[in-house]
Amino acid sequence: ACDWLIVAQERRMSGVAPGPAALVVTAALVAAVATVSRRKGKKKQGTSREDEAEDEAVARWVELNLVRKSRLGSGVARDYGSSVVLVEDASFDLNKTIFQTVRSPVSRVVLQARLRLQPYWNEAAAAEIAATSLPRAPAYAPPLLDFMNTECCFSMEHADGSFMDHLQFCYEYCSAHFARESPNVLLLHSVLGVGTNYFPCTVDKIPRLEQLLSPTEFRHVEAFPSVLRLILRRAFLRDLDASPGATKVAFFRVIDNKPITLDIDTLWVHLNYHLIHLLDFLPLTDWRAVLDNDYFLAPFVALHDLLKRHGKLRANVAYDLTDPGPTDKVASLSLGQLIADYVPSALQTAIGARQIAQFSKAIGHDLSYTFHYD
Repeated sequence: ACDWLIVAQERRMSGVAPGPAALVVTAALVAAVATVSRRKGKKKQGTSREDEAEDEAVARWVELNLVRKSRLGSGVARDYGSSVVLVEDASFDLNKTIFQTVRSPVSRVVLQARLRLQPYWNEAAAAEIAATSLPRAPAYAPPLLDFMNTECCFSMEHADGSFMDHLQFCYEYCSAHFARESPNVLLLHSVLGVGTNYFPCTVDKIPRLEQLLSPTEFRHVEAFPSVLRLILRRAFLRDLDASPGATKVAFFRVIDNKPITLDIDTLWVHLNYHLIHLLDFLPLTDWRAVLDNDYFLAPFVALHDLLKRHGKLRANVAYDLTDPGPTDKVASLSLGQLIADYVPSALQTAIGARQIAQFSKAIGHDLSYTFHYD
């Protein structure tokens, strides 16, 4: 019963005319309408065959949501607690996302509790973000889009919206804030696997992928899934920090366990790509409360600080830990939220690391890595 208990703090959000009760009702209605619209995805009447074909193409230009626009426009990640009400999307189904393969009951309830919360924005904050002038990224290369649409499967939902929402944000952010490097790396960073053993591309398509990219781009793309798992397991960043004389690092490609090596300079560039990628997984609110145990916020901060400390922060990425105050929520008192709030951070970190190890073991992927000094 408590899974459907509505909790709303009696606090007026600045810039929104209705009182708290009206805000709660409005937020719930907006969430319901948005859910129906987003889930059903019905075609508009009168569309042409060409329009319908474009709608059915997964890899295409999409409209970014407000939080992505905010981060893209400012280059800063922050807690939006004073600007949003978090509304529960009761229709959210973890089994339709990239997290469908997560088997740990604890991890599943925590993910379910977090990912089904959708933001309802303060009108003033929403208007300010919408009015922000955003840098325009170059159009996607047609051969890459064709490969993504005909040779890969990106139809799975991501953590926040579609797979393409995530890929496009990373692509646009890289183009605007890491312009010295190719944004194609982040457009295709997931093509050889995500952390939950979902593989949009099969091994036999790798030669074609390599033909479509420059040697440098391909080196980053094939390494990305492996390095992501290492970052989320935490020890890798600590070991890198303690290896100032290392010249290269060797590890194994996720999709087929092929040995690969990055020289240390390429690794530092590669980690900047990961910093941008992690931006899109950060929680919207309550940063101070979850800083030590959030699955993505803690590694993001650790990676940012590592890059800055070693003088290797090349992407324009900043974060602001200022506490904006308590967040209004129209959400259930779920088991997942209780676990996220009260299970010690060290235990949550250990559970996450063990889950990654289980995913790699299931596909014969070796998570070991070696720093070389020659």
